[in-house]
Amino acid sequence: MSRTAAPMRRPGVVTLGLVAGILSLVGVGTCPAVAGAATEGAAYITRVGALTPLHSGGSATPFGVALPPGAACPGDSAHDGYRVDSYLVPKGASPTEANYGTGIPSRWWGYFSSYGQYVGAANTAEGTGAVIGLPNSFTWTRLTAAELLPGGVHSATWEGGIACADVHGKVTTFWNTEIVFTADPSDPGGFTWRVVHEGAVPSASDSGLWVGVALLVVASLSAAYALHLRRRGRSGGSESATPDGDGDGGPVAARRPAVPQHSG
Repeated sequence: MSRTAAPMRRPGVVTLGLVAGILSLVGVGTCPAVAGAATEGAAYITRVGALTPLHSGGSATPFGVALPPGAACPGDSAHDGYRVDSYLVPKGASPTEANYGTGIPSRWWGYFSSYGQYVGAANTAEGTGAVIGLPNSFTWTRLTAAELLPGGVHSATWEGGIACADVHGKVTTFWNTEIVFTADPSDPGGFTWRVVHEGAVPSASDSGLWVGVALLVVASLSAAYALHLRRRGRSGGSESATPDGDGDGGPVAARRPAVPQHSG
């Protein structure tokens, strides 16, 4: 093996490792966790029809729910029996403590659309398991102050969001929002709500930006390594006398690592 073989492998390993690290940070090209239930991130409460965060409201305030780009269940509905459900459980509890096999939570509550229907037992996209078809508008009007503020407490914190449940109704994956409900006699429903620690809502363009950064890193590292080989050849290295010479390792161009080709 020529002396250039080992160094030639290192840039490829570094480049692929760096790209994998970047993509894993933004969740591009990764699959949801399958073993056991795990939160996949936040379920963002937004203004209806927009990705603008909505931090608070009253019992009748309409709101939207947005998930991170690429949100998907471990399997799809058509082949694997997965369904998309919503949940609302007391802080400290987990959505895994309820079962969704009947199409509604066996314990506690869930999210309701503005039409008054429980949001659950929805099909995923076929093949990918992507979460699709969430209502455009939700409200809390189907829930009462007595249900959200048990024992007459002034305020209570709940964990709410969207979950994937398998064919047995067991939650495998979920996206969570922490919500504080507070008693308010002036509100028609007797309570108001606010979201705890909600940041900016990610969009598909955010992921696209980081993928673009990753591709630029690949191109830069590959070009730098190609330039290194060219200079090494011109310096009269043992493997070739000239940049296009016929040393025992073949032309320098033939020994360069391939520059990754990317569509789009």
